[in-house]
Amino acid sequence: MNIRAVAIVVFLVLTGGGLAMHFRQQSMSEREQPLKPADAAEIPKPPKSGPYGKFVVAGDPVHNFGVMEHMQEGQHEFKVRNDGQAPLKMVALKADQTCQCTLGSLGQDGLKPGEETIVKLSWTIKNPAKLFEHSAKIRTDDPENPVTTFRVRGLVGQRLVIKPSQEINLGLLSEKEPTERSMLLFSEIVDAFEITKFEPTNPLIVTTATPMTAEQLKLVTHDPQAEASRAMLENQAAEFRKHESKDKPQEHTESSHEHPKVLLESESPGAKCGYELKVTFLPGFPIGKLRETLQIFTNVPHGLHADASVSPPMRVSFTGSRSGPVQILAGSKDILWSPEESVLRLGRFPVKDGKKAKLVVFVKKMEQELEITEAKLDPPLLKYEFRKVEPFDAPGRNKYEIVVEVPAGGIPLSLGGGDRAGTVVLQTNHPEAKTIKFDVEFTSF
Repeated sequence: MNIRAVAIVVFLVLTGGGLAMHFRQQSMSEREQPLKPADAAEIPKPPKSGPYGKFVVAGDPVHNFGVMEHMQEGQHEFKVRNDGQAPLKMVALKADQTCQCTLGSLGQDGLKPGEETIVKLSWTIKNPAKLFEHSAKIRTDDPENPVTTFRVRGLVGQRLVIKPSQEINLGLLSEKEPTERSMLLFSEIVDAFEITKFEPTNPLIVTTATPMTAEQLKLVTHDPQAEASRAMLENQAAEFRKHESKDKPQEHTESSHEHPKVLLESESPGAKCGYELKVTFLPGFPIGKLRETLQIFTNVPHGLHADASVSPPMRVSFTGSRSGPVQILAGSKDILWSPEESVLRLGRFPVKDGKKAKLVVFVKKMEQELEITEAKLDPPLLKYEFRKVEPFDAPGRNKYEIVVEVPAGGIPLSLGGGDRAGTVVLQTNHPEAKTIKFDVEFTSF
């Protein structure tokens, strides 16, 4: 065979567009893209009579690169040849590409009979979307194979992943027993890594790490529903290809080859290595809302280069609450108090009027009288009163009131949810409720 070193180079900038889940939708959308008259004029026309060139792809025109990562570069070469009896003309139109495409020189008359060349696809993954597919079409004057689509597809992995979530709701913490939660920290890219330290926001949070087993690594990204959906879609794709081949039996497209495994939106690259983390919350957290953070430091490189610094720590946020021997209720029906969130919502009110709200507090009796030993209110303009309600006849419990006040005057202020909320932190002499904490939200105008 006469082989000439001529290259068709196709540069792809992969922007992470979602891969169509259905082969029929994918194929139809490509054929239905209209070409401008100027583009159509560049399409090679087969000679009115033979002999003709014959466009042949040595292998599959689809390259599944497996797993890559954000900003990683890759390339793949497809071999093509002319098995016909006449020179073969080829063109790569810009309108046929989902990216920039340049076609190497083929000589004045095109690819001669028996000659071979390559179609080279080069790409940089600039979007961390999990699935993508890009393509480049080559049009020829072969009447049997006028259009061939070359594709590159695959999955984009992450250096570090936490499952089930980086935001975990603990619910109501146990009073006497530790509260435990498990999670998995793994990598879809590196073959091995170490956890260098844990940094919790509260010393009552204790974390241990155990390497994941082979079975855990296999199952962490397994989705039975996705497997069933893939099987259904692959059957539909096979049926479509069968009908398509009957309609156009000589057209050389990827449907004339064994189609690669269908990729779904729920598809994951798979875990290479990782750890099972057990996070223990020891008894002793303040009464009220819990909002803590755990930072996990590793030696995983931050970038693709060998001299890259380590990746920033993974951060897991925990929310929950503790009731303990203290029960807090709204003092009246018009008071917006959420015991689940430990939040007092004062609503909207004019600055000149200010606002007060009363909370009723039931506390388990102890030998001495309950006292507030220290109070921290943020912002400092918040005021509070704490007093015992008497008479109150209930076995084992005392009744108190907390009055929270935003004094009249001052400047307009808006305290929303989360880190933007105001806080009331009361230290007590109760051995089982040393801290009572709740948030305050309001907007004054």
